[in-house]
Amino acid sequence: MDKAEEKQLADLLSKLEPGFLPYEIFVQIARLVVLSIIEFVPLRTNNGVVEVLLLEREPDDDIWPGEVHTPGTVVRPTDSSGDIYKAFERIRQDELKGIKISNGHFVGTQLHSSRRGMEHAQIFWVEVYEDPIVGTFYPVNELPPNMMESQIDFIKLAVNSYQSERRN
Repeated sequence: MDKAEEKQLADLLSKLEPGFLPYEIFVQIARLVVLSIIEFVPLRTNNGVVEVLLLEREPDDDIWPGEVHTPGTVVRPTDSSGDIYKAFERIRQDELKGIKISNGHFVGTQLHSSRRGMEHAQIFWVEVYEDPIVGTFYPVNELPPNMMESQIDFIKLAVNSYQSERRN
């Protein structure tokens, strides 16, 4: 890319409003920068077995077709400064469809590589208090073969924290 193309690209990007980006632009930016994401690991104990609620991507998803994943969101520049409430609400409403869950319990952060690019994840577990209208529960020791591989460590960290807190 020469200087004129860099200037043209910068001029075009300056026309975008902060917040939700058009998909094709988002994918290219995600490839170039480290995204800050928030991940919820929805858990429950069912007959003594810890289970995780996983959501399935559409079969025609460009990056993770048909794979199951934990619900999460990219932190946006329009989220409240000093507060992640808007991001939490996006996960609760958009991905979990408003099912009754606990407040988020912070587990930790993880810098990892996904097929979309590098991500810096803030990981939280939540306890699910009712039968969900989306997704499927899986025993945490029997994750499905179509699991989004980059999230397996999120689940392990969250389960350790969840079990530790339940013991105390």
